[in-house]
Amino acid sequence: MSTTARSWVAWVLPSLTVLIVLLFWQLVTVTGVVSPTEFPTMTDSLAALWTELTSARLWSAVGATLIGWVIGMVITITLGLIVGTALAFNEFAQRSAAPVIEIFKAIPAIAILPIVILVAGSSLQMKIFLICFAAFWPFVIQVIYGVRSMDPIVLDTSKALGLGGVRRFFTVVIPSASPYLVTGMRIASAQALILAVVAEIVGGAEGIGRNILLAQNTGTSAYPTMYAYIIVAGLLGIALTGAFFLMERKVMHWHESQRNIRASNKVASA
Repeated sequence: MSTTARSWVAWVLPSLTVLIVLLFWQLVTVTGVVSPTEFPTMTDSLAALWTELTSARLWSAVGATLIGWVIGMVITITLGLIVGTALAFNEFAQRSAAPVIEIFKAIPAIAILPIVILVAGSSLQMKIFLICFAAFWPFVIQVIYGVRSMDPIVLDTSKALGLGGVRRFFTVVIPSASPYLVTGMRIASAQALILAVVAEIVGGAEGIGRNILLAQNTGTSAYPTMYAYIIVAGLLGIALTGAFFLMERKVMHWHESQRNIRASNKVASA
């Protein structure tokens, strides 16, 4: 199959799948299989989405959700790199911290939401704390695995060349562990967005989630708007995931994994 044909198929098949899902949505609501008052039609929901897209309310909500997501991700990545690297280089510390990490990783972040609301209220700080609590544990585990997978010869060579701790961290440790770090960031990104929306729905913080809740509480007439915001949350998740994939391809173009992907694509298109 030629490159043009493969590119055409890669774009058409997903678009066709989305179209089929939308048509099925419209069919089950119009025919009465599902009550349109509880599950509005596709056309009504998309019309509400268009209305919201032209209003400042939607973009303000998206901005509020993204602000919490960005701050939470920055804190998670910074602390995760520091703590994960320190644990990876200290076997005793890692074994001591492993049970704590596993226990906290198993606690649903939503379970501590009432406590966080009591302390921080329905604020941006509450949302950021929940995001960090959910995203930190999977990311720090990936950091530990990534640093521990580093070739010891590379580390010994960097020490022999006289590279200091900070310089060695950025020029040797981070590049060597980068496949694990990128995977950890992708996982943490999804967790962070989910918790941001949950904190807004349950905790009342400003953002997409709170607008979903407000539309639900307004009544059945506002259900199309509620579903419009649900669609926005899904599209935002797709956009963030796609951004991380593009970042991985751009930043790690030198890595063996990306070279293998490019080689496979060339062979397939030949």
